[in-house]
Amino acid sequence: MIKNNESIESEKVKENSKEKKLEAVDKLLKLAKEKNKLKLIWVIFILGHKFGGYFYFLIVIVLINSILMSANSYLINITIQQVLYDLANRGHNYWDIPYWGWMIICVINLILLYLTTYWRSITGLKLGVRLEVEMRLLIIKRLLNQDISYYSDKKTGEIMTKVVGDTNVVGNEIPGILIWGVQVPFVLVFGSISILLIDLQVAATSIAVVYLLTIVIFFFSSTYKKRNKKVREVISSINGDVIDRLGVIKLIKSTATRTYEEKRIREIHRPYINAFKPITRVDGHMFATLVASDIICNILVLITAILLYGNNDIERFLSILIPITSASIILTRPLWQIAALVPGISRAGASTQQIYEVIKKEPILFDNEEDGVIFDQSINLIEFKNIKFNYPEKPNVNILDNINLVFEKGKSYAFVGETGSGKTTISKLLMRFYDPTIGSVLINNKDLKTLNLKSYIKHVGYVEQEPQIIYGNVYDNVRYGFFQATDEQVHEACKKAQIDKIVTSWPEGYNTVLGERGLLLSGGQKQRLVIARIILKNPELLILDEATSALDNIVEKEIQAQLNELMINKTSVIIAHRLTTIKNVDKIYVLSPGKGIVQSGTYKELISIDGHFKNLHDAGVN
Repeated sequence: MIKNNESIESEKVKENSKEKKLEAVDKLLKLAKEKNKLKLIWVIFILGHKFGGYFYFLIVIVLINSILMSANSYLINITIQQVLYDLANRGHNYWDIPYWGWMIICVINLILLYLTTYWRSITGLKLGVRLEVEMRLLIIKRLLNQDISYYSDKKTGEIMTKVVGDTNVVGNEIPGILIWGVQVPFVLVFGSISILLIDLQVAATSIAVVYLLTIVIFFFSSTYKKRNKKVREVISSINGDVIDRLGVIKLIKSTATRTYEEKRIREIHRPYINAFKPITRVDGHMFATLVASDIICNILVLITAILLYGNNDIERFLSILIPITSASIILTRPLWQIAALVPGISRAGASTQQIYEVIKKEPILFDNEEDGVIFDQSINLIEFKNIKFNYPEKPNVNILDNINLVFEKGKSYAFVGETGSGKTTISKLLMRFYDPTIGSVLINNKDLKTLNLKSYIKHVGYVEQEPQIIYGNVYDNVRYGFFQATDEQVHEACKKAQIDKIVTSWPEGYNTVLGERGLLLSGGQKQRLVIARIILKNPELLILDEATSALDNIVEKEIQAQLNELMINKTSVIIAHRLTTIKNVDKIYVLSPGKGIVQSGTYKELISIDGHFKNLHDAGVN
């Protein structure tokens, strides 16, 4: 019983942890919406707080590391002074600790510096990759929530650059931003104090030079942000173009345009090269200044020490020269860190803005997964009530106007018509890819808009004109959406879809990886796989949008027989160009562009009278 209680408590802790993590992402998204922008600092602190163990440990370890680094030169100075005191009765005595004691302290400081640097690095990397993943999951979540219209004017490559490239930039830069952002000011402050304790006058020269060079580095680095934003925009556009071309590789091969594409892609990269030119000039000036900083600082320190002690206190000159030179080098390290910090902030800031461009847009419709009405009954009646529809991408073009339809359980319905008449739109409304501009789609007298979409889609099977194949093997594709299916059930569905023999003829059989978007498959094979997916799911509502258009006549008849069997006692909606596939449906609706439904009836009724249907039929025969 105790174990059970402990298990329950453990589950509660896990749930609370999950809620906390969700709240961090939601808080970031809410703030971005309110301010109409997304700032890198919000990403760091809001998501950083989510991984508090890494975030706060990193801050603490960076502070300790900064103190140890700054103290190193002062400890060396003490050791040198103590050596002079112990061996020559000169210099200073520090708390009666012998010089070898101070050497041990220096070694301990070095070991601690090594350990804190090690933990600083690995903690920063662990935090960075977690924030990268969180940002990526946030983008993907927003993309999955978007409706179909969102993707109508977007290039996949541009989106993928933001999903993968920009989140990677943010994840890679955040560790450096956090580490150097904390360490730079602390090393400058602690290092300045340390060097001042060695010798006030000589230290003042070193500090003045370092602070002046810090201003110069900031000046060079300040121009990065705007230029990096331009670079990210250009590369996003280029990536979109390249991935689009790779997606139509068959077109390129079939038209022998490889050389043309190589030249064209080279040309579209020219803006990217040009966008980098100003950044390279800034980098050149900045890193030349950094290389010169150590030399400038040491020379001026040396000159100051000679002027002060060279003629009258050579022992003092020699005793402070080594620790101050060492401390000056430590003081110039923040300059290199600033040189990495400011451009890093600029790159990550530009990428953060690119990420915001994806997450800012709200979906036109929601799937009501949290607050929708659960649909847990059979689909008995579907109604299109006073439907008017215009695509959001083309709001001035009326596709459907005043459509009233009733679909009864166990009956089959077909929609035919010319291209652009709205046939496929019917299927998209039934799938709730879109909501009607005016009117309602009612499922058992319940508005589809109010339903939990997932609970409704479980009852629906959809085969479209362009079969959707995911990267994976046959099992992955056929059982997608019906993941609990066994291998045997997948085999049986494939047999009914007339693709089992083809699959088993492949060397890897059902474990054959089909390639991106099913590149290794013919159009007919893709359609058979998708039909197998629907046969496996065995839904109550079948929506077949040109489900057999890529099949030859013999295979089409065989698969059509399986589909007819599947359609028994189910509601079926068929979008068809081949009129021979809808001879036995209960009712056919004929659509005309801009006019809506112009005819309806059975195949026999419509073929016997003059009108749109007969014209379509005769055109197909001829």
